[in-house]
Amino acid sequence: MSLRRAEYSVRRAAAACTVALLGLTMGCSGDGGDEAFRPLAVGARVPDLTVRTLAGDTARVQPGQPVTLLNVWATWCGPCEKEFPEIEALQREFGPRGLRILAVSVDEGDDAGVRDFVTAKGATFQIGRDPEGVVRRLYQGIGVPESYLIASDGTLLMRQFGAVPDGATAMRAAIADALSPEAESD
Repeated sequence: MSLRRAEYSVRRAAAACTVALLGLTMGCSGDGGDEAFRPLAVGARVPDLTVRTLAGDTARVQPGQPVTLLNVWATWCGPCEKEFPEIEALQREFGPRGLRILAVSVDEGDDAGVRDFVTAKGATFQIGRDPEGVVRRLYQGIGVPESYLIASDGTLLMRQFGAVPDGATAMRAAIADALSPEAESD
């Protein structure tokens, strides 16, 4: 390759990078109206959400519902698969005390793959389906998995980016606190 041709290739690559960076910068600007990324903050009221469940009914996240751990996941996500046993452990520990776990799959397509995955994992918590990704848009998700602990009045108590870690110490403490009689009387 001649020096001139190599120089042209470098300039072309630099121009392409500049255009890409400019596009990213403009895409992240705050003048996008309602499309601007605004992660939910702890203490904020979460958006109302209704999803179809694998059982064939609907599940809602809104004020007046039990304390809810909303988990957003997909069958193709390795960390999602890894966290399922921990979420099941939370279900067994806190479900009898009033915690509702709603795990919403964002897998596209029909229910068969999701149903097979859930059956193989032995999940006993409620499974929602959202192939259109509404939950990720409403809750300003940045990926899967993500979990949101929501009080019965609809406020966000905790947000977990990434998989619920083994032992889930912080999550367990937040759930126990949310389910305490003092939390319900506030």
